[in-house]
Amino acid sequence: MLDRSIAPELRSFEDLSFDYPQYITLSNGLKLYVVNSGDQEVSKFEMICRGGLLEESKPLQSFALSSMLVHGTTEMSSSDVSEMLDYNGAYMNATSADNYTHISLNSLNKNINEVLPLLRSLIENPAIPEREFEVLKAQVKSAYQTAREKVKYIAQVAGRQMYFGENHPIAYAITDNDVVGLTRADVLDFHKKFFRPENMILVMSGRVGDKEIECIEKCFGVESITNQPSELRSVERTPSTNRQIVVHKEGALQSAVYMMHEAVPRNHPDYINMRFLVTALGGYFGSRLMQNIREDKGYTYGINSMLIGRKSGSKVVIASECDNVYAEPLIEETRKEILRLQNELMCDEELEIVRNCMLSDLAKTLDSPFSMASCVSSNILYGTGEDYYNRQVRDIKNITAKKLLEVANEQLNVDKFYVSVAGDKKTIDIIM
Repeated sequence: MLDRSIAPELRSFEDLSFDYPQYITLSNGLKLYVVNSGDQEVSKFEMICRGGLLEESKPLQSFALSSMLVHGTTEMSSSDVSEMLDYNGAYMNATSADNYTHISLNSLNKNINEVLPLLRSLIENPAIPEREFEVLKAQVKSAYQTAREKVKYIAQVAGRQMYFGENHPIAYAITDNDVVGLTRADVLDFHKKFFRPENMILVMSGRVGDKEIECIEKCFGVESITNQPSELRSVERTPSTNRQIVVHKEGALQSAVYMMHEAVPRNHPDYINMRFLVTALGGYFGSRLMQNIREDKGYTYGINSMLIGRKSGSKVVIASECDNVYAEPLIEETRKEILRLQNELMCDEELEIVRNCMLSDLAKTLDSPFSMASCVSSNILYGTGEDYYNRQVRDIKNITAKKLLEVANEQLNVDKFYVSVAGDKKTIDIIM
């Protein structure tokens, strides 16, 4: 009988690797990546289309288009589309990112010939019905009105505007006028510019056989491609000379603290080392920030740090909420923990904990064909290279405390953080 009083032995990961799939070229030249794995007769079809936030001529165009795709075609109503997806056990989702729109369709393999043509029709001929479009606008307007009352959102907007510049698309604060002024014609114009075959890359994962590939060929491989892919837009940062701001929110019982620091891009040799440092700092429940600021000082219920890698650059973000009177000491303790990373070698025990934490996250990627396909999609979105997953595993296993100390001193500077605080200034004990 198993003795449950004895904890199981801890073992490190030995073999983690991802064999990046080769792509199939459809008849018209479209690339189709296939992750053929799994035991269930299900599959996930993904379409990554050029055109996102940075390509918009008006705010919310790409978001509105991705939100409205399931609301019917020129030949089918929204209810018809929903009924057909439900009847066939399929699910569709679409989201917009910086330079891309990502569309996915989960389906039973036996029904792929029914739902894939539906997806093609939704992408080629979206209806954007006026009634549903007005409902979406009302929902978005209400969501932003609610967000503007929250200190977390206020601090994020103020921080991004310092970091990126007030007019940068990523930092732009959506107004009610933006929502009201968005028209159906604006959304269809965005669709016309970017939702074209030359802008698309396809990924299929799950139990993928000849039948599924043949269906994709019939749906997406027949339309000829005569144009070059659309140019992806890159917008330079115009950061503020001011690195600190406190935004007043009358009557706020808590303050939100949002800190940002420019970081190396994903393909930089030090990127994985930076991820290791940021994870140790505040990337898991037992991190330094959590132990110090939550467990020891009791300033907050939670504080975290993350390294956010975009195609155009990366940044370190530290975020928390606390009682107004703790905003200043929370920031000071955060700075102390960053300085500790620069001045003290990480002990072997912490090094191993963070290493296993990061490898565990990577191991989850190999749990299913769908999660493996996400590696392919991420590579396309961020241009990280086919060996990115295996590079991460290799670098994490070989990281040393000495190297981390060097990178912390080269890539982090407490004086270069952009710090925004939102709360009631009358009770915030902080001078900026």
